[in-house]
Amino acid sequence: MYCSWLVVVFLAASAALAAADAAQEQMEKAVRAQKAGDLSAAAAAYRLALQSNPRLTLAHHLLGVCELQLGNLNKGMEHLEIVLRQDPANRQAAYTLVSTYIATGMLAEAGKVIDTALRADSSAAGHLMRGSLQMALGEYEVATHELEQARKLDGRLPGVVSQLGVAYCFANRLDDAIPVLEAALRENPEDANAAAFLGWLYKDRDRDKEAATLLESAVRARPSDKGAWFLLAQLAQNRGEPAHAAELLQKVVEMDPGFRPAHVLLARVYQQLRRPEDAARERAIVDRLNAEQQASQPAAPPSKH
Repeated sequence: MYCSWLVVVFLAASAALAAADAAQEQMEKAVRAQKAGDLSAAAAAYRLALQSNPRLTLAHHLLGVCELQLGNLNKGMEHLEIVLRQDPANRQAAYTLVSTYIATGMLAEAGKVIDTALRADSSAAGHLMRGSLQMALGEYEVATHELEQARKLDGRLPGVVSQLGVAYCFANRLDDAIPVLEAALRENPEDANAAAFLGWLYKDRDRDKEAATLLESAVRARPSDKGAWFLLAQLAQNRGEPAHAAELLQKVVEMDPGFRPAHVLLARVYQQLRRPEDAARERAIVDRLNAEQQASQPAAPPSKH
């Protein structure tokens, strides 16, 4: 009986070692593929590693990042959630998960992770995460304080300068926003968010040529940014280019048929182009949108008189 028990223990230990070897082999394969930029192959290898060892926290973490990079947000978040359950002190996983929650509008979930994992995090990244959540919640003064702290601690932290500049815009601290957004673009000329907001600020200050350059850069990077397209259309109209303005505005209303300011400006532009039927059509759309907005408003309480 004793010998039989030893055999059972030995076989179990051998199986565990074999599984560990298999998991390690797949992990090494996955890391090589990830470094080479083959995310699909990396993800497949991480999954095989997890089949051998489902509690391999690092595999869940790296697979979660892979899935996010592949655009599989739900799968990515699922693996990162597993990481935090297995290792609540894993700040890198918490940062990535909070950022993804905020980007996908899951603000309550982001708040829970911050409360449980990042509340006492005094690092630049911790302040950035809390500031980003406050931005998404519309608490702009709190957000600017957190983001200022993050920049003070580490001004080279990716995204912190740009995010602070945008926060200043929403907090109506526009004079503060301009130099910060300019610094963000010097740091990263491909930052479409900074380009769009700085373009808007330049336009507001009649720096039309600089505004157009920045907004054109923003829409190249983010073709679905209707706000940037609309500002470009306004600039085109200001420059006396109604035909170009109409072309840009048509893009905007294709993206969002209910975007009232675009229809208002289109009506004006079509009138300049001597296209009265098109102008009348746009005015009719504006009237319809106004009526729909009015109908959606809560009814006034009945008078007591």
